[in-house]
Amino acid sequence: MLLTGNYEHLPLSNGDIAPVRVRVDGRSKQISLKVDRVGGLVTLTAPTAAKLPEARRFMSKRTRWIAERRAEAQKMIPFTPGSVIPFLGNMHTIVHDADANDLVRIKEGQILVGGVRSSISRLIIRFLKSEALRRLTLSTNKYANLSGKKVQRISVRDAKTRWGSCSADGRLSFSWRLVMAPENVLDYVAAHEVAHLAHMNHSDQYWAHLAEIFPDFKVAEIWLKKNGPSLRCYG
Repeated sequence: MLLTGNYEHLPLSNGDIAPVRVRVDGRSKQISLKVDRVGGLVTLTAPTAAKLPEARRFMSKRTRWIAERRAEAQKMIPFTPGSVIPFLGNMHTIVHDADANDLVRIKEGQILVGGVRSSISRLIIRFLKSEALRRLTLSTNKYANLSGKKVQRISVRDAKTRWGSCSADGRLSFSWRLVMAPENVLDYVAAHEVAHLAHMNHSDQYWAHLAEIFPDFKVAEIWLKKNGPSLRCYG
């Protein structure tokens, strides 16, 4: 295997070459091997650096399993003309309009992008982040008022494992990809994190408070668990 920084390249049983992220994590109790459901990235984790040789042997015996999991993984859909991507739960086709005055705008099932073709992906990501921050700010403030709590700061990122997070000092962070989900799902995540301002746990009191400010949270929660991973395959 060829080592390239924190990544290695693993030949698989089907002839493919899989990029492997190799990690040492002292919190891990044992060697683990994971294939992401989106993109098929392989992650090999060892509890100590001394266990890395054993971890690599463990991985090399499972190339067939890795190939099968990668075949099942969702393929990445780039932000390029012709691609169909979700915005607020509805699918839109990316259309390049070099003469458009507005760099990015939504119109009748399309995402129209002006400017040069090479900037399309960057412009769409910037647009989605901006829309996510705007909508999540409105939603977060709404539920904070219902909770009688104060939010110190709202930010959007591209977290790989969390849709939102809340710090004890009132700073909330969200995945910008929530703007691709239906509006009630975006609102649910905002309410979910705001409820943590009252209860920094998932106790019965927390869920009772969430139900007070967002009664239909179970519907949105089910959608996110079922469809959330697919939002990470865009871009």
